This record gives sequence, C-alpha cells and structure tokens, in this order.
Amino acid sequence: MKDATLKLAGNLWRTARGERCVLSDCRGACCVNGIWVDLRHVQRILDAAANVRPFMAPQYAVDEDRWFGDETLETGDFASGIGLPTAVALRADGSGRQGCVFVRADHKCALQMASDALGLPAPGLKPFDCATYPILRSDGVVQVDDESAQHHPGADCQQGGPTRRRIRDVFAEEIALCLPPGAELPDNPT
Repeated sequence: MKDATLKLAGNLWRTARGERCVLSDCRGACCVNGIWVDLRHVQRILDAAANVRPFMAPQYAVDEDRWFGDETLETGDFASGIGLPTAVALRADGSGRQGCVFVRADHKCALQMASDALGLPAPGLKPFDCATYPILRSDGVVQVDDESAQHHPGADCQQGGPTRRRIRDVFAEEIALCLPPGAELPDNPT
C-alpha cells in the first residue's frame, strides 16, 4: 500500500548501475555541496551539539553557529516549510575538496555517528535527504536522484559492475524511509 499523496517514479524499477557503493571508494561524493535541512531538524541537531561535536573534525566542531548557512529555502517538502543549508568547507581528509562540514576525514557523517552512539533510529540526527540519498522525496514524488551524479561523478551511490537488481531492491532501506509507516513498495510500477 502506498500513501495516496505520494507518487512513485518509474525510475525506481529500472536496473541499477551497480550494487550499493562502498564509502571508501566514493569518499562521500554526494556530500560535496552540503544539503538543505528542515529548520526544525536544524534545531534538533543544534540541541544535540554536545553529542555531535566529538564526531566532527575539530576545526568544524568548535562553533555550531557555523554549521548551517544563513540562506533559506521555502518549500512544502519540509514540515516547517523552511530549509537551511549545511555549511560547506574544505574536507577534513586533506584532499582539498569541498564538502559538508559534517563529513569526517574517514568520509563518514558525524551526524550519523552521533545518532548511532545515542541509539537513535534512522534517520536520527542525519538530515532526511541524506539518509535517503540517492532516493529523493520531493513535491510528492519518490524517485532516484539522477541529476546529482551528472554533476558529481560517483554521487549515485552505486558501484560500477553488472547487476540484475533494480534500484528499488538496491536502495530498499532508503525507499522505506520515504514511505509512510507500514507502506510497502509494489513489485512493479503502477
């Protein structure tokens, strides 16, 4: 059963380019530009700052006032209707690449690490769109994000190599987070 307000895009049933990525290979390619975060979730992260700091690169952990940008995005995709971007800075891995301030030198997300340490269920403190990536829920449609990988190679969260599995099977956990509780993804698009 699916929520009548959500539409499932046909690209969820296409064959995946490969199996799920390996973080040590992609090195957090999807984290290059940061992410928009619901204003309420931003406050939740800031309220947990003492638990997040130990998992962040030291240079970014010191001042939570610099974890998010000042720009706002008004959208019905967020419960509050307003999103703030995570700050973007040089990555802690010394590569000279830009990335979200929550990406650690080992390419893991500090927010996910803090969530795991606190025993929070998914998505925990991790922003929703990060927890579901490369699956997006936007404007009432659940779909694969094909656009980011066009601009950032490797940001589709798939390893190269043959697979016969569909996107819906490779990213079943991410799709489940997008659906209402108890809803199941049908075997075939309707």
